[in-house]
Amino acid sequence: MKTLLIIFSAFLFSFTTINSEIATTSAVVEDQLVFDGFEGNYYFFTDADFKAVVLEVNDASSISNYDLVNGNLEGKTFQVSYKTTDNPQNVSAIGVIQDIKATK
Repeated sequence: MKTLLIIFSAFLFSFTTINSEIATTSAVVEDQLVFDGFEGNYYFFTDADFKAVVLEVNDASSISNYDLVNGNLEGKTFQVSYKTTDNPQNVSAIGVIQDIKATK
């Protein structure tokens, strides 16, 4: 009976550890990113370390100053503020654009 209780406890503790790793808090990140393109409501950027950054937009007014959809701004550097997603089911995008400004 003790062995069964130990196995059951170990099983429960393993799920508790997994859930605590999945839970994240959202934060606002500001970074200089190079715009790579747009497809299917996702905006693709590259950071200074050449790492891909995929972002979404909830409010179109946050990017209304720039036409990122037509491809004319690919390769341009932007100062992007985005809120990291706290939804682990959405693995495609790591954040939601809050503000975007072109750099000189």
